[in-house]
Amino acid sequence: MFSLFTVIGFNAQANEHHHETMSEAKPQVISATGVVKGIDLESKKITIHHDPIAAVNWPEMTMRFTITPQTK
Repeated sequence: MFSLFTVIGFNAQANEHHHETMSEAKPQVISATGVVKGIDLESKKITIHHDPIAAVNWPEMTMRFTITPQTK
């Protein structure tokens, strides 16, 4: 197990297409706490287990992400 990371920031934007109202969705920053469970540099993947995220109604879960040049 790797060290605890403290914040995951991501933009939650609604991708709804309402032609009668063409207003743009405003980005919202949502923070969470989780643990990096694994990093696979060969396949460029990182696995993170996070606590529940009430703001998006997500339960506690483990997620796997692809590391890209844009990953910060």
